[in-house]
Amino acid sequence: MANFLYFPSCNFTAASPEAAKRLQAYLSQTMPTAGCCRVDKRELGPETTAVYFCQACRETLEARPEGVPTTQNLFVYLDSLASFDWPDYSALTVNVQDCWRDREHPEIADAVRSVLRKMGVTIVEMEENREKSVYCGNLHFEPRKPENQALLAQFPDTPIFKMPDDVQVQLMREQLEKYTCGLVVTTCNRCTRGVEAAGGNAVHLVELVTGTYKV
Repeated sequence: MANFLYFPSCNFTAASPEAAKRLQAYLSQTMPTAGCCRVDKRELGPETTAVYFCQACRETLEARPEGVPTTQNLFVYLDSLASFDWPDYSALTVNVQDCWRDREHPEIADAVRSVLRKMGVTIVEMEENREKSVYCGNLHFEPRKPENQALLAQFPDTPIFKMPDDVQVQLMREQLEKYTCGLVVTTCNRCTRGVEAAGGNAVHLVELVTGTYKV
């Protein structure tokens, strides 16, 4: 039987402290909580599974010099539980913004949709989802509009998050035009901030599973 260790997201905790508090309180019943993934250097042996939901945490854990530990996405973990008390969000109809950094993790996309259905959420799928996602907020975006492609060319070898704020917003608005629902469910801190920066309405899935989002 695996020993689980929960790695919270520092950025999510800062953005949504109540949801982070509720999640940690629930998980603390079955597993300890680690510190920041960049600071907590405890050894993770083969008997330990690191539970995470932040893509940056996963990347940090997998870059450990002593070897890649066993990891499991939070939504995959929660979806496997028989006794989780799912909140009722049957009033919601949403688009799901799959993160570009999760494009090689179909198990996450599957779990996200399963979790949403368990909460009664109606999902309207997008063409650019799952492995076709091109979006991760201001970390990664592949624009289709010629003017935005030309805009990126003005800043060679420059990450989007280091570009001027008005340029970032213009790029994010192209993604906003793809949504057909008034609410977008995200599973990534950068995706959430990107949607909101463009003037969209986003909710991180952790806020839903903890029942902190108010309809």
